[in-house]
This record gives sequence, C-alpha cells and structure tokens, in this order.
Amino acid sequence: MAGSKKQKVLNEVLLEDNDCLGCGFLNPHGLHIEITRDPENAQRLIGTFNPKAHMTGFPGITHGGAIYTALDCLASWVPTILFSETKAAWVLRSSQMRYLRPAPPGETMMLSAHIKGPIEPWKAVMVQAEARNKSGLLLSEGRFKMVPLTADRFKTVAGLKEIPENWRRLLKAT
Repeated sequence: MAGSKKQKVLNEVLLEDNDCLGCGFLNPHGLHIEITRDPENAQRLIGTFNPKAHMTGFPGITHGGAIYTALDCLASWVPTILFSETKAAWVLRSSQMRYLRPAPPGETMMLSAHIKGPIEPWKAVMVQAEARNKSGLLLSEGRFKMVPLTADRFKTVAGLKEIPENWRRLLKAT
C-alpha cells in the first residue's frame, strides 16, 4: 500500500526486554512473531511468523508445535490489548487446534486472532486464531480459552516471588 503507515509492533513496544518463546525478540531460539493491530478491524490483532529451518517436524514442513505456539502467543495478546481495562495477565486454560495444510519453513505465515463470543469483565474469553500463507490459504486454526488473572493471582499460579518489571509495566499500561 503506497503511502500507508507502518503499524507499530505491539509486543516490541509494550513489552520491552521480552524473552518469550513466541513473541519475545530477545529469545535467540524464539519464534519472533510480530503482533500489530489490524488496520481494517479494530477487534482483531494480526501478526507475522517466519518459521526457520530448525522449526521443522517432518522434512520440509514447519512443526505443528511451532505454529501452535505462535497462535497461542497471539491469543494471549488479544484480550491483553483489546480488553485492556481489565489489567489482567491472560493465561491459557484450554485450546483446540486444526491443521489443514502443511506450512513450509522459510515462508511467512500471516496470523490473525479475535475474541469470539461474549466479553464480560474478569471472565474467560474464547479467542479464535488462524495462520494463513501469503496466498491467503488457511493453514491452521485454533480456539484458545484465555482466563484473566490479577497480578497477585498470577504470581501464585506461576510460582513467582515477583512479577518481572517489564510485565508489571505491561499490566499497568494496557
């Protein structure tokens, strides 16, 4: 799109010093997905995932676990950004995945996710997420049930003494 403004990468701007396997740019072994707002739909986040050769399962096919991880990570960002007034740490409770076509490593996948169904404060939400190739063919899709936790509850569930500073800033900023 000529003259279009580049979207800011949310996981880079909002969560500095991020070493998450899915969305962290500091993790040398991570997926390094880039997450932005969908400029055409305010209720959806989009992302890109560029699977590397070391992310194969069967030769020539990106491992389903890598695709799952990319979609799972995107799914947790959806309520974090779109339902930000909750100021919650959104964690995965359950999921369902379908793999429809193989995804070759080295070919960019376009990711998208949105909340499906009702949204109530401090209630679990269902996030619908998908991965498509650059031609738009659906490769994989999943449903991720995300639950909101207060910072104190998250510390207890995760077994943390303290929430890392970058995550504290994220929970206050969103």
